[in-house]
Amino acid sequence: MTTMRSRAIRLLLQGTSRRAYSGRAFLPSQALLNVTGPQHRRGDQMKWMAAAALIGGMSIVCSAQALNQASSRSIQAEELYLKPSYDRRELLKFIHRAVDDAPQDVELLWRLARAAYDVASLSTTLPDEKKTLTYYARDTIAKALDLDDNNFAVHKWFGIILSSVGDFEGSKATIANSYIVRDHWLRAIELNPSDSTSHHLLGRWALTIADISWLERQVAAAIFGSPPTATYAQALDHFLQADAISPGFWKKNTLMIAQTYLKMRDKAKAKEWVEKALTISSSTEEDNQVHKEALALLATL
Repeated sequence: MTTMRSRAIRLLLQGTSRRAYSGRAFLPSQALLNVTGPQHRRGDQMKWMAAAALIGGMSIVCSAQALNQASSRSIQAEELYLKPSYDRRELLKFIHRAVDDAPQDVELLWRLARAAYDVASLSTTLPDEKKTLTYYARDTIAKALDLDDNNFAVHKWFGIILSSVGDFEGSKATIANSYIVRDHWLRAIELNPSDSTSHHLLGRWALTIADISWLERQVAAAIFGSPPTATYAQALDHFLQADAISPGFWKKNTLMIAQTYLKMRDKAKAKEWVEKALTISSSTEEDNQVHKEALALLATL
């Protein structure tokens, strides 16, 4: 199966079509939480299924990390990645060629997995190609993890990519994977407590799990086994930690702080944070949508 995927990915990489790219300058990913496009609907009836798919509608901000031991190719790959105008498919091809020359380079491997994930997430990517790329990303990030269990970016992206695999494996596998996803993000924070994105990911995870009603949880437990638990307070803590590390780093994070306060019945704090969200400039389509959501929320407070 891995050999077939390798052949398929090589065929994809040989393609010459350039697809339109739009999204957050730092990260155009969609699949995990469907970040730059419309929310990805799994079609399941219960909120738990959406939670199992691990939270819809978010962009992941990725600041340039200190590449202490990174190869020149991985540094170049990161520079290209941070250019929103650079074609995601061309980036995937570039990193794939680099990995062919250095198959044990962990800094290249996790960037290759991220690049495959990003192309899989493009709205122009066809379903079969999306599946091939998603599994390729999973296999690649797993290899990176085998080579280096102490790289926070590897753990962060392992969680992100594994959560997207649930789109193809059904709800039971996704629920089981949700524990693994959470643990890898916790490990990412342990390795790099100053990474605001990892805190946001865990906040988003906790918020969605906390949203599951008692009845929905009982149904899910009866069908799939014991689902994970989380509270709004835990979600809020991670969102606030993310903002404390990088104040105002992400309009979406600020809005989610407001939304979480509202779920905790603290309207004063919710209003305070939604007003903060509205002061953050919008530079992407997602930011524009978040701004509209913030205005709508403020009108209710």
